[in-house]
Amino acid sequence: MSLAIKNRFFAPLRLCAQYFSTPRARNDYATHVPILIGLARLREIKNVLEFGCGYYSTLTFLNRSVFPRLERLQSVENDALWGETLQEVAGKDDRWVLNLVEGEIADAVPNLDLESFDLILIDDSKTSTQRSATIRGTAGQRPQHPWIIIHDFEVEEYRDAARGFVKRYIFKSYNPQTGLVCNNVDSDIKSLNRVLKANSKSLEPDDVRKWITVFSKS
Repeated sequence: MSLAIKNRFFAPLRLCAQYFSTPRARNDYATHVPILIGLARLREIKNVLEFGCGYYSTLTFLNRSVFPRLERLQSVENDALWGETLQEVAGKDDRWVLNLVEGEIADAVPNLDLESFDLILIDDSKTSTQRSATIRGTAGQRPQHPWIIIHDFEVEEYRDAARGFVKRYIFKSYNPQTGLVCNNVDSDIKSLNRVLKANSKSLEPDDVRKWITVFSKS
């Protein structure tokens, strides 16, 4: 959906962000991007699933400088107009499959083999209730292999919905916050967080090129 439409729908979800000590990011739709870049350095990520496609997620996953080993990106979206817009921006890429569904995105979760993905991003829907349902549905499948990233994780509803995961991490360097949840972690997530804290004051979250350089040196 367009940024104007997203602003109208998502404004209620983000009102609580103003009460956090970390200032709201200039581009609050991109605050999960540095985390995605960092995770690509911690694990070999070949297969990615995203609930809710987006300019700052889909294009980051398809960026070969960020995810050089990506073989498959599967996006689940229930806004056909927004999906078509992203297809125009992304262009033809055989690695990307866009699945347009009717109804709630959470209803698509049981039909997917979550275990086949290395990374899952949950950044879908127009209300917190709908996204919470996607989070709970994902947790209910008890996936052991994938790391799950949740944007806007300062929203208490999302944190509550994620309680079914064994491990829960919160990256607070940018506001809105990003969560990483999983049932089995085998990498040093704390080192990623240290890099974020050390550089978030000087780098914008959507400065992909500079974040690549930062993580390459860490």
